[in-house]
Amino acid sequence: MRKIILLLFMVCAQILTAQTNDYKITYKQFISYGDKLKRDAILYVKENQPTVMHRIMASTTVLEEQKPTELPKSIKSDAVVIKGGNDTRKPFDYGVFPDPYLMVDQQNKKNIAIDYIGTKRSFLVTDDLLNYTWHITSETKKIKEYTCYKATTTFRGNKYEAWFTPDIPLNVGPWKWYGLPGLIVEVYDMEKKEIYLLEKIEKLTEDIPFPKNKLKSISLKEYIIEKDEFFGNPLGGSLDRNTTVTTDYKRSGLEKIFEWEEK
Repeated sequence: MRKIILLLFMVCAQILTAQTNDYKITYKQFISYGDKLKRDAILYVKENQPTVMHRIMASTTVLEEQKPTELPKSIKSDAVVIKGGNDTRKPFDYGVFPDPYLMVDQQNKKNIAIDYIGTKRSFLVTDDLLNYTWHITSETKKIKEYTCYKATTTFRGNKYEAWFTPDIPLNVGPWKWYGLPGLIVEVYDMEKKEIYLLEKIEKLTEDIPFPKNKLKSISLKEYIIEKDEFFGNPLGGSLDRNTTVTTDYKRSGLEKIFEWEEK
């Protein structure tokens, strides 16, 4: 335990005294809600500014079945294999969906997402309810050339495991994750429905994208209610009010239960 405390102190000191840290960090995102998918997720890090993650829908690849309890032993090996063989069906083009963006403001503990419902309805979604606490363990493993430490947390009805490295003193990570004394190299929910694996780190030499102009601004609660309504009632308002529509829709994603639903 003393070693861990000393490590955290040294890393925090290193972060505070580090020179400008502007990076473009690419993760591979694996998704397992039905089809097994892989896509690029790019994290833009600029000193003293909110981070921005850009998930590139056109980079999505459909993959073969993945063993649910296994992760790659090395960051260099894929968790799944690209489909091959005699399957002649044309793969679905995920590029028809708009790209989601997520801006995380650590200082104010909130994020602003550019997200969508369907293929055309994009929104600017504000989430100011971020609240989770990491528990850092003494467990370590090697990912690429980095020594990584395990941390766990619970958030919005889900449990998560992250591996971070003090070798890269950046207090950032993919999706809504931050707050660890080192870059998050690997993170996933315990059911492994979504997995982020570090692919590469480059110096940031471009403007950070966040195309928010002309988008309707709504709260996270408003967005979730509208999204649940859209997927839970696919026929929308085309039916008489006295008509009951039954679907098997269940909310998917990393967030299962929100703060306004917990009590």
